[in-house]
Amino acid sequence: MVYSLVKIFFGYSLAIGITSQKLVNHEFQSTFFTQAYVMVANVVTLTILPIVMLRVRLDFQAKMHFPNLILITYNVRYVVSYLVVLYTVLSRGFRDTAFKEVQPLLRKLRQRQNKCTRIRRSLMILIYLKFFTVFWLCITETIFMFYTTDTINLNNIAKFLFLSNNLNILETVPMGYFLALWHVARGFDYVNQRLDEIITSSSPRKLKEVEELWLLHAGLTKTSLKINRIYGPQMLASRLNFFTIGVVQAYWGAFFTFGVSTPVFWIVLGFIGYYIRALDNYLIDNMCDLVMEYQSSAKHAWSEKRWTKEISGYVTYASSLKLQLRTCGLFQPNRSLWFSTISSVFYYILMLLQFHMVMGK
Repeated sequence: MVYSLVKIFFGYSLAIGITSQKLVNHEFQSTFFTQAYVMVANVVTLTILPIVMLRVRLDFQAKMHFPNLILITYNVRYVVSYLVVLYTVLSRGFRDTAFKEVQPLLRKLRQRQNKCTRIRRSLMILIYLKFFTVFWLCITETIFMFYTTDTINLNNIAKFLFLSNNLNILETVPMGYFLALWHVARGFDYVNQRLDEIITSSSPRKLKEVEELWLLHAGLTKTSLKINRIYGPQMLASRLNFFTIGVVQAYWGAFFTFGVSTPVFWIVLGFIGYYIRALDNYLIDNMCDLVMEYQSSAKHAWSEKRWTKEISGYVTYASSLKLQLRTCGLFQPNRSLWFSTISSVFYYILMLLQFHMVMGK
């Protein structure tokens, strides 16, 4: 089930031009056709997207007489989104490199899959929940486009589909980062499970496996650092986009709920979408926390067992190597950072509401 969802995700990512890699039989492959297609899609996105954004903005402005601050925040929201899309498109090659970095890891995990008792249930819940949030955000981005106009025709439908698919780039790229870290966390969890089984066994054959797990653990740590370095600028841009959308959409929600007459359907849909977007970003920071937690998993229960030379060497290695993921060296993505970001969003929402009341007098 997870593989099918991942395959659909990479198929859609290829369709909107954020990667030239396609997933075939658990392997990432890039062909001349996919590279040529993505290159054309990127050129079309960068040249046509600003024009479509402008036309949708004019449709939105013509719908009714909006306060100036609504139009200003509309401009800010879509300028930031376009700049993030611009960087995302131009940095596509770096993300393709990240997929190649994960490939050996996926191959090793598949080879050991028959030895793994199970994938932790919490990891399965997280990936299904992440797929749901991404799917919801991509679908509702298209639905909300139809609120900007009262006329539904082929021209508007084509315009909205083009704009929403390109704005979905902002949702799908962080998903690639999440998937890479999810597989790393799965690998660390496998290592921890096998080591817990080995420590209770006195079989010399199993003790030899410690060295293999040691190498796998070191490879997982190295891979996670490479992924974090490659995706660092992208996740910094995505966090800026999340912050901007969080502030602007909350202000819009207050305006359309209390300032003008808006159908309940759009209010409820916007309310649900806002919190799903917050949950979507929380899952990414939570996954960063889990990777660091699984990488340096405590081995307190081992103190009651008989240690061998191999186990002692691994414990010394694990204790001296603590994984630290930092975004461009600026901050550490974790749950605490997410709560701090949400607090900042609420602060700037209040500022916008104060500006709205002052400008409305």
